Amino acid sequence: MTKSNNMRPRFFSLRVKLLLLLAVLVLSTLAGAGTTLWYVGATQNLFQRMEKYDIEALLFAQELEKELMAQQGLTTYYSLDYDEVWLTRLQDHNKQFENLLNRARESNYLNQGRHILNRIESGYIRYIHSRDEVIYLYKNNLVEQAVALHGDIREKFQSLFDLCEQYKKLHQERINTDAAFYKDQARVLTVFSLAAMAATVMLAFCLGYILFKRILDPIRRLAKLEESSVPAVLSGEMGELSERIQGLLDDAEHAHKMLQESRDQVLQSEKLATVGKLAAGVAHSIRNPLTSVKMRLFSLERSLNLDSIQKEDFDVISEEIRHLDTIIRNFLEFSRPPKLKPQLVSPSDLVDGTLTLLSHRLESSGVTVTICRKNVLPVVNADPEQFKEVLMNLILNACDSMVDGGKVSITEDVVSVVPHGKMAILAVADNGPGIPASFKDDVFKPFHSTKEEGTGLGLSIANRIMTEHGGWLHLKSSGPQGTTFVLALPLKESSTWLRS
Repeated sequence: MTKSNNMRPRFFSLRVKLLLLLAVLVLSTLAGAGTTLWYVGATQNLFQRMEKYDIEALLFAQELEKELMAQQGLTTYYSLDYDEVWLTRLQDHNKQFENLLNRARESNYLNQGRHILNRIESGYIRYIHSRDEVIYLYKNNLVEQAVALHGDIREKFQSLFDLCEQYKKLHQERINTDAAFYKDQARVLTVFSLAAMAATVMLAFCLGYILFKRILDPIRRLAKLEESSVPAVLSGEMGELSERIQGLLDDAEHAHKMLQESRDQVLQSEKLATVGKLAAGVAHSIRNPLTSVKMRLFSLERSLNLDSIQKEDFDVISEEIRHLDTIIRNFLEFSRPPKLKPQLVSPSDLVDGTLTLLSHRLESSGVTVTICRKNVLPVVNADPEQFKEVLMNLILNACDSMVDGGKVSITEDVVSVVPHGKMAILAVADNGPGIPASFKDDVFKPFHSTKEEGTGLGLSIANRIMTEHGGWLHLKSSGPQGTTFVLALPLKESSTWLRS
């Protein structure tokens, strides 16, 4: 009696084979990565030690030689013209040499290096003593004796210079030794990496073979079969897979329907974007005749003798036209932001100019403005008109929030902000009721407003203007005691432009 296919012994199932291959592949990858990390760490330690000790010691040796040569030269200069300036500079170099010697001793880690430094120190003391005698003889016009002794200190100078060269050579040899050790490690790691790469390629080949021959090929055959006609050769794991094919096809059909719905939504969004562009064009077309109506209405009001009721009607019409003009202007600025026209200007001058423009509105709202200014702020690269628009937006928002009048304070300062450097800071604070907590996170988002007739574009446009200037607009605090906004602009030497 023959055994069926389902009764054949299975030493390793497909799942076990895949898990074994993946485990070995992961282990080999982790081993390679671990070795690489160890090598990187060892290399970093090696270079840090070389940089901290050996390279620094080489630099100290070079500086010591430089100071010795400077001292020898200054002594010679003095012997030629007896100028006391050379002796003053000689004392400076003497102090510098002693400071370098102390620092070299603190950073040295080799006994041989310390021994050389001690010899340099003792030799330098003798050199200084002889040099001072030579200078004394020159001062007292004992030239022949000074010249004879001067030759002696040249020999001491050469001895010190040779010791500095010996100290430099000692650390150069240490660097060469470390470099040779680094090359040996790199050679071993290269051999290990090549072996790991070969093993990884072999494992990947085995894994690919199983995936193609034992999984993808049966799936390809299943795609051509009916659900009820699964052959015996696809029993086990692939037989279970065949039972789910229909479910996958159903899911694919459902996903296709969802994709079609998403496409419809994208088309709808494109239509809305087109409508938005058309609306922006219409708003631009409305603004010109609206401005003309406003000017004619103003002229008509001045030329007519109106009673109180008619004047009130004119005031209402003017206010509504102003409101319409503000909405259209904000909408146009949001949809098509104007380009910056930067100039060198002090923010303090812009604050004064803005308050002059708003003087009538501040007086009618019962709002007083206080400027806290120690000194006039330095110049910045800024578009005066757009920056004034930011200030006007903040001050007018404060006026609208303080219906019974109030106070606004503008504090000016220069602060160093890492990594931006020095920045001009303006803090605009009011004593109004504050912004509701539910609106604080969305205060700079477009179309979010706490005012019933607001467009929600003012702060969004102000925030964009400050960002384009390379600065920022920040809500510092808001509560029952009032609201504070902070404006920051980089000073001229650190200005950066995001858009010109």
